Amino acid sequence: MIYIAIDGPAGSGKSSVASELAKRLGFGYLNTGNIYRAISFFWIQKGQPEFSKEFFEFIREKNFSVVDDSVIVDGKRYNNELRTLEVGRVVSKIAEIPEIREIVTRKSREIVKDGNFVVEGRDIGTVVLPDAFLKIFLTASIEERARRRYKELISRGIKANFEDIINEIRERDYIDSSRTISPLKAADDAITITTDGLDLEEVVERIFSIYTERMKSVRDNSCK
Repeated sequence: MIYIAIDGPAGSGKSSVASELAKRLGFGYLNTGNIYRAISFFWIQKGQPEFSKEFFEFIREKNFSVVDDSVIVDGKRYNNELRTLEVGRVVSKIAEIPEIREIVTRKSREIVKDGNFVVEGRDIGTVVLPDAFLKIFLTASIEERARRRYKELISRGIKANFEDIINEIRERDYIDSSRTISPLKAADDAITITTDGLDLEEVVERIFSIYTERMKSVRDNSCK
């Protein structure tokens, strides 16, 4: 199996880039953040219960799969429900919980075990798929990331406030990078790409070129 890991902070363009790259390569696509968002959605729907053994078992027993940018949980598709500001405000806090991270890591590996995948998140190259064929770390300024998230929400018909999004991203950056379990960081062997001023196609093309060169090197070395 060939895995391409794409990590980076909220709003850095991971989802659009990973999805388009997967289509171009004919790979599967997994946004692990959507699994965390689905768990956050269930937690909110259940009345924000204590993070007890019962809640962890409730999540472990659910069957997760993916179709494009949607999460299928026990046969039901979730998409826009996972992208509300309410979910966005709690997802990083829920992602701090070691039991939740263990569940998502295991379910992510199960989803990708039988195919070639582009997988995106915050700890793919460091924890989920440390042996990934190619690791990319995408980043961008907070203002650029906020503009992208605002545009995405409006395009989905979700009401949004630009300043609220900036504050949410700042908070998520702090939580994601400062947690003790699987903090957001580039893997030692990741290639960092700053996406300010680059459109989607330019970023996808850059990663595709890196992948093509790496594949060529592997084939050349195998022929020696």
